Amino acid sequence: MSNNLNQIREKPFYKLLLGRTVLPLVTILGIGILYVILMSMVDHKSLPFHIIIATAALGKTILITMTTLKRLSKLIKICHSLERLLWVFGLIIVISILSFATDYACLFQFSHTTFEGVPDYSNSYLYNLYHFFYFSVITFSTVGYGDIIPTSDVARFVVMLEIFLSFFLIVFALANIKKIHING
Repeated sequence: MSNNLNQIREKPFYKLLLGRTVLPLVTILGIGILYVILMSMVDHKSLPFHIIIATAALGKTILITMTTLKRLSKLIKICHSLERLLWVFGLIIVISILSFATDYACLFQFSHTTFEGVPDYSNSYLYNLYHFFYFSVITFSTVGYGDIIPTSDVARFVVMLEIFLSFFLIVFALANIKKIHING
């Protein structure tokens, strides 16, 4: 075990970080690109698109949770800089927020009755993505202004997944503060 830990310590930190987060990054980016392609090419009403989005959101939540638990907990043990540790959690938070923003925008494109409070003067996916990025930041931070409201069961489920993930990441970060080995 200590021999394995010594091998990990010899590698540059950012190379380790990239190696430990490449699977969730590629998966989330792949799903986001798939969403954009599906939004522009497929008739949304012919497929159970809202179920596909909810399933993908559940899969991403499980993937981010498992990656955080398994891979990043090992990386935290060898992290020697609070700045690096903040980069790790910042990267996970940004990935999560962008991921859920794409989920919300796709749900809204599928059916405009999925959310209330989104300006209806644009049907552009990118414009709606901006509004749902804002909504995702507000949801992740558990502020919840109430200006954008999920109205469908699938949208509420995806919002609950984001809230679960935000609580998990905060608790995980706080639980691992003692494990950080800071040099100088």
